Amino acid sequence: MRLAVPKFQFRFVPSLGHVIHPGNFHPVGVQRSTDAMIDRALAAAGAPPRPGAGGNWLIVGGSGGFGSAARVALGTCLGAHTLNFSFDPAPQPESSNKLRKIGSPGFHRTLTIERRLRALGLTARTVLGDAFDPAALAAVIAELRAGFDGPLSGLVWALAAPRATDARTGKAVNSALKPLGKPAQVRTFSGRGESPEDLPKVVELELQPGTPEEAVATQFVMGGRIVEQWVDALQAAGLVGPGFTLATISYRGNPLNAAVYRNGLIGLAKADLEFHTKALDTVLRARVGGRAVAVEGPAVVTEASGGIPGVPYYMALLLDVLGERFEDPLTSMLRLFREKLPAGAEPVVDAEGLVRLDDHELDAAVQERLAARFFASPVGAPFEVGLYQRFMDEYARTRGFCVAGVDYAAEFDTDDVCGLPTSGGV
Repeated sequence: MRLAVPKFQFRFVPSLGHVIHPGNFHPVGVQRSTDAMIDRALAAAGAPPRPGAGGNWLIVGGSGGFGSAARVALGTCLGAHTLNFSFDPAPQPESSNKLRKIGSPGFHRTLTIERRLRALGLTARTVLGDAFDPAALAAVIAELRAGFDGPLSGLVWALAAPRATDARTGKAVNSALKPLGKPAQVRTFSGRGESPEDLPKVVELELQPGTPEEAVATQFVMGGRIVEQWVDALQAAGLVGPGFTLATISYRGNPLNAAVYRNGLIGLAKADLEFHTKALDTVLRARVGGRAVAVEGPAVVTEASGGIPGVPYYMALLLDVLGERFEDPLTSMLRLFREKLPAGAEPVVDAEGLVRLDDHELDAAVQERLAARFFASPVGAPFEVGLYQRFMDEYARTRGFCVAGVDYAAEFDTDDVCGLPTSGGV
């Protein structure tokens, strides 16, 4: 089938806090941008490391954002064999729906990563599924035993799921991005219309607090208990090797979004993730001489960025304030494995035992400049078009649009674009 996807389709949803819902993606653009990320990583690595020098690593949530960047960094800079576990719809060639026919951005990102890593002589495989499904965990264990020589050197937990299935009941559990205890004011921008004079505007809304039931559900989906279950299962299967490293990727937020983030329902879940990670550090040190660290990443533009109330506005300002100091997921993950979590050495942590990659963002001078600009414009005033467009372009790139060298008017062959890599693909 020949198909063209000429334009990024999305909509702002005012009732949910002016969050952005993407409507489509471009597989060629996703693959091209992933190739560019890998080229950057290879340039940073210099000479490719010996295949297998970095051991075997499992990345949960390795198809986008920090997860895909961690996988690329581990492969290109450390020479690690990697297994990705993620929940990404694969192409359904028989579907009448054009998007289902070509799959998902995560599928195409993984497709490209595995093609490139295998070309370096590395084992790169994927298991698709729900991390909360015991059968999916069993499939991961089976794949590690069949496709990898020896136990794991480490696990990167980069899962960011809005919902999960509770294996005890078979029912879906949904997380909620809401304040805790009391309402919170959120500032963001609205979308713009089709005409040039219809500009994005600064808007402010009040978000109602989450219920106790929503708090429990959010902690279930985004907390640390599931990580503990996976580590226990991997160890019981004999797949946790000596010196095993666990890195859980999180985000603490900043003073400007604290009411919804760190002090909100998601903050409870992130605190739970940090708690379980610290507990697992004690366990792994005693059992295998290993370690576990909670990694606080910086604010980055990912596929999920547009769906969190207030994040687009904050990110647009942050991109401008940080300028060249802004780190994307790959830059952060390269810094993690080179500087903060070096092989054979103790991790570089703060007073709370956390690895901080948000240090540039939370620099006092940066936050002071952000705070001044955050409240500079009154509600209802136009939001600067250049800042709006830069964020939207960055967001579009996570869906395969605004990628240099891609002819969006051209048709592509869906069978060719969705073709699996050589043996053992996703």
